[in-house]
Amino acid sequence: MALTVKDILELPSGQKMQMLAGGKGLNRTVSSVEIADYEFAPGLDFVPGAEVNIEEDMEAGSFIITSFLFAKEDPSAILPAVRALHEMGMAALAFKQVIYEDLPGEVLEFADKNSFPILSFGKAVWFENIIFDIMYAVQFDDKVYLSEEKIDSMLSGYMNRSELDIVLKGISLRLQPYVSVVYISGDLPDAGRILRSFYLLKGFHGKGLMVRYGNGLFLIVTSARDDHKSHDLIRREAFGLLGIGEDVPTGMSDVHERTALDRAFRESWQCFIASVLEGKAFDHFAGCGTCRVLIPALEHEEAPAFARDILEAIAGSSDLKETVQEYIGNGGDISKTAVSLHCHQNTIRYRLGRVRELTGLRSVTDCELYMQLKTALMIDRAARLKRER
Repeated sequence: MALTVKDILELPSGQKMQMLAGGKGLNRTVSSVEIADYEFAPGLDFVPGAEVNIEEDMEAGSFIITSFLFAKEDPSAILPAVRALHEMGMAALAFKQVIYEDLPGEVLEFADKNSFPILSFGKAVWFENIIFDIMYAVQFDDKVYLSEEKIDSMLSGYMNRSELDIVLKGISLRLQPYVSVVYISGDLPDAGRILRSFYLLKGFHGKGLMVRYGNGLFLIVTSARDDHKSHDLIRREAFGLLGIGEDVPTGMSDVHERTALDRAFRESWQCFIASVLEGKAFDHFAGCGTCRVLIPALEHEEAPAFARDILEAIAGSSDLKETVQEYIGNGGDISKTAVSLHCHQNTIRYRLGRVRELTGLRSVTDCELYMQLKTALMIDRAARLKRER
């Protein structure tokens, strides 16, 4: 299942920690790690515009590390801070023994009573090492529950209810009532860096989760609201923090209840495919038009056979292949196709006539010809994208 405090104690830095209180809470789930020091300093004047809102800035489920610098002159400040962390849903607290070697008895009593783990570690253990160990473990845990094999199963529609339940319970992200999924194109040259940076984002892990898929990335967005605008704001926030430009090809699903996470994965991938096939971006899956019906049908065995019958018939002529591609790219407009190919409109009409003869589509209308050629090209391109993913 998801990473727990007990799992943290098995990490290299965790093995150097000592349990002081709250041992019955070792099964508390850990989704991230945070440093807390100045946030609890009483009477501290912050730089204008840098006010701290602890409840908004700190993420539930976090493993908290501290030096208790904020309580250096006042040990009585420790208990209110521990109580606040517990009430905010933090997973555990570990402090570095640089100011305090032991904690007041009432703090340990509170931890035991509320099963809130409190640990200590020595001066030789660096905060950075703890952060790296925990975030690597969280990322690895998510990778296990959202492996490429499991994502393939969701994209194909073959994941059953029990398998999906395991995924929902196992990932580090505590899903709110509604989810959407964004597929980010594999054209990114630094997808690995982006993924690592995501797991180090402070205060964002309650809103989303990112996982590698082939050369691309999937971003799960979760919110208490069920409207696309709210979810897209979270997506934009993540893109801004990670340096992902709005021009990067993506596909975003519609918003669904969290139990339909598999459907959201499928829609995000299909929205991306639609944007590639149509040569334009779609805001989310609902705006993909007929592609919403066509793309799922591409998984059927008849789809590649249909495309093959048409495209193999003209495969021997580079002129015909180029003409068909430009004709479809220009929305079936013969005059525009002629301009883009630098030839006369009659030449385009002649070539399309040859296409009709070779494909056996002699008797169909111009509209039907356009639709069948476009569908064949879409099936072929979609198959290429599927192989590349």
